[in-house]
Amino acid sequence: MDEKQLNTDITMNFMKYNDLLTVFLKESMLKGSVFTVQNRGQGKILSILHQTPHISQKELVAQLDMRPQSASELIKKLEKKGLIERYKSEEDQRVMMITLTKAGKVVLNQNGDFQPVFLNVLTIEEKQQFNRILEKLVSEIEPEVAKFRNKH
Repeated sequence: MDEKQLNTDITMNFMKYNDLLTVFLKESMLKGSVFTVQNRGQGKILSILHQTPHISQKELVAQLDMRPQSASELIKKLEKKGLIERYKSEEDQRVMMITLTKAGKVVLNQNGDFQPVFLNVLTIEEKQQFNRILEKLVSEIEPEVAKFRNKH
């Protein structure tokens, strides 16, 4: 198989896997997990904050890939629930930063037993290799996606 055909096959398989994974997570794994904190968008915010404990509201909105007004509503709801807090950046007082509160961390920890069973088919070595490959692909595409987001 030539490289062009291999690239096409990988892309098609990845897209198929992504579609199947989306359905699988939506139907089974997300029930009761952190992503369903009343709202998938709210869960996504908590997940982002778990990965990036202190993030600007602007960057959070960019990662959510939604309108700033919609993201602001979700942020307000989480803040009202006491799961996140906003504060002014020490470097630039105009920038609002967002972080998890202790209660937000508790919610994440309570749901921290989320184990993706679909990865059980891989050995630990395969998981490590797969993760490195995904990180490499993400780092390659992130700047391109950022260009699209900055146009809006």
